[in-house]
Amino acid sequence: MKRQKLKLKQASGVLQIQPKELQNLVQFGVVKPMRSGGAYLFDAKSLLIAKVASYLKESLGTRTSVLSKLMEVFSERGEKLRAENPDYVVFKCRLGTEEEPIKLGVPFRSFGEQIEERMEKAQFYKDFPRGRKRRGWKKDFLKSLTEAAKDIGEISEEEISRIVRTSRRGKRTPEITVAAES
Repeated sequence: MKRQKLKLKQASGVLQIQPKELQNLVQFGVVKPMRSGGAYLFDAKSLLIAKVASYLKESLGTRTSVLSKLMEVFSERGEKLRAENPDYVVFKCRLGTEEEPIKLGVPFRSFGEQIEERMEKAQFYKDFPRGRKRRGWKKDFLKSLTEAAKDIGEISEEEISRIVRTSRRGKRTPEITVAAES
């Protein structure tokens, strides 16, 4: 992965999560990016940790205290895991001494590939502050839209609405599988 450093809004674009959600992960100590001049800078390592944390939070609904402990253990083993590059990383968490541990597999390799692929497009995620727009923003916006339209090519409105409908349907139903393990 490149040695690129991204600000919070750019990192949230690469991770495909809301900036506020990423900010909450940072503020609660789940993800610990570098800090420079009052801004958080995310490298590939911190992006991967944030992606895994977001996945665990979304799939388990984990409290931030438990999530920060899981990410602490994950980041300690991070260098070794990146060298091995396994398909899945399995988290085992025992909530009580008498209980069986909970196991959750995280698609480690595919997350790394997603981040690497989306880091190449990070310059498209502008990190402008809220409020007053800068001079010439409409012209730049229209220019980027025309470039995107060239990439898309000729496509009808019906086809666009069909694609949007199928995409929304796919997001509603999670894929759940159960497998026996001895």
